[in-house]
Amino acid sequence: MEAIEIQKLTKRYGNARGVEDLSFNIMSGEVFGYLGPNGSGKTTTIRCLMGLLRPTSGNCFILGQRIKSGKATQHTRIGYLPGDFRIWPGMTTRKSLELMAALGNGNVNRRRDELAERLNLNLDRKVGTLSKGNRQKIGVIYAFQHQPEVLILDEPTIGLDPLIRQVVLDMIREAAQQGAAVLLSSHDLSEVASVCERAAILREGYLAELAPISKIVQQGEKRLKIWFTEGTAVPVLTADELSGVRIIQQNSHTLLIAYHGKIDSVIKWLAPFSIERIGTQETTLENAFIQYYKRETGNEK
Repeated sequence: MEAIEIQKLTKRYGNARGVEDLSFNIMSGEVFGYLGPNGSGKTTTIRCLMGLLRPTSGNCFILGQRIKSGKATQHTRIGYLPGDFRIWPGMTTRKSLELMAALGNGNVNRRRDELAERLNLNLDRKVGTLSKGNRQKIGVIYAFQHQPEVLILDEPTIGLDPLIRQVVLDMIREAAQQGAAVLLSSHDLSEVASVCERAAILREGYLAELAPISKIVQQGEKRLKIWFTEGTAVPVLTADELSGVRIIQQNSHTLLIAYHGKIDSVIKWLAPFSIERIGTQETTLENAFIQYYKRETGNEK
């Protein structure tokens, strides 16, 4: 079932572009990564999904219902954590969460207490006395406490220590296993890779890539380090000798190269030389993302 559907969404701010002709969907039970640098249009998309912005054109649907700007469409079935989450500083955490629950899905006291225990959060302290990380925990509980069918999370682990970050990622996985659709926008690409099946990459408001995480990683730059046997001259690699290959580092005994695509041509090029060993460096989503943007802007060296 399509839990989130975006159809040809465009949002402009005067002459400035927010997003342009954006279309994708997220299925129930899926954790979907939403990637892009600051200003690429991620937050604009999320605010249109929540009805906080009126699209210039196009439509957004959540759980089959079209989103109308200014209307709380399906909000009792959505768990939303904005990137700039704020809450009343003079209230206790418990009172604040109770008030927000009263605006939505009612009594969730037991679930709230369970989440607070998992996140190691004291619900009876005033919000204004808490650290940034503990205030972020409140936002996480706010999004999860009513067991929503859709989770829209904008940088949910920002400010959290590594142990609590893993707890939040476990909560995301559990929600998806129970059938929730999760849109996860994050600058921490390692956590996106660890929980998401697919991801979209935005570039200046346009959808630049939409693919499984594995495919995005495969498109990234791979690295190979070659140790030559003693007495073997390290070969010189010219720019036109192998397409898509560049030298990163070279000395009298080793060669570190980067390449795209298949390794066959590189191995054939190395075949005539006496080699002691070859090592590979794992390509990460972060490396693939950085290399993708370098290629798109023409800044790759």
